[in-house]
Amino acid sequence: MTNYAYSEEELRESFLKSFKEKNQQLICEVPVFSRSIDVVKYNNISHEVSAIEFKLSDWKRAIKQALRVGICFDYLEICIPKPKTDRAINTVVNSCTEQGIGLYFYNYENDFFEYVLRPKHIEDVWTVQKASVINYIKGVTI
Repeated sequence: MTNYAYSEEELRESFLKSFKEKNQQLICEVPVFSRSIDVVKYNNISHEVSAIEFKLSDWKRAIKQALRVGICFDYLEICIPKPKTDRAINTVVNSCTEQGIGLYFYNYENDFFEYVLRPKHIEDVWTVQKASVINYIKGVTI
């Protein structure tokens, strides 16, 4: 059982409010295949897209969810509450590193998102499906 101050949706909304990267647009619940991605980050200059999955617990599930749609995105990322022990932090960081997945930690104590690990660029992207994601994003923001 988790005792977090936020629900998963509230965590995502807090992330959206705190996000301040130039030329980046964030869109929630973007449909891909038969599911939706929690947040898609779209770079208006490079036209690269990142899928970000949010979880309050079960970070392994967040990784699995991101990997399922990896063929449609340039980058994959997850956002989870910061683990309490160094050992747990290292386990998550090592798993994300092995998979090439970017990692944000949310620290409840100081209400701060930390970009811990940048994702690796996915080389084998299905351009047709990526274009579909970008078209959806453009349609939402018009």
